[in-house]
Amino acid sequence: MKYILYSFLICVFLTGCRHTINFDSLKKVSYSTDIQPIILSNCTQSGCHGNTYNETFKLVTYNDLITHTEVKAGSPKSSKLYSVIRSYNPEEIMPSEPNEPLTDKQIQLIYVWIGQGALNN
Repeated sequence: MKYILYSFLICVFLTGCRHTINFDSLKKVSYSTDIQPIILSNCTQSGCHGNTYNETFKLVTYNDLITHTEVKAGSPKSSKLYSVIRSYNPEEIMPSEPNEPLTDKQIQLIYVWIGQGALNN
């Protein structure tokens, strides 16, 4: 009986925390107005993902961002961009030190933008 109760509680816990977001009901997030300024001010500094020759990859344009960060339109949690800005692992999180991490509001905007289809708007 004890194991049945524990199994039931685990199932309730695992399924009770899930919910879906209706991205269409949220304010539209624009790449050019909302997302690009975040990327340009936080990710393209010298030595990071800007326009310098020695960088691994650039995040200057929409196509750069979509290609290099494996954005899965409509699925933020499956997108590498979201996983690296949301990471708690100091070796994975972007922007990396000594740069400041993105704010919660910036992360939410990126999450919603990807959820709304990661449009070039």
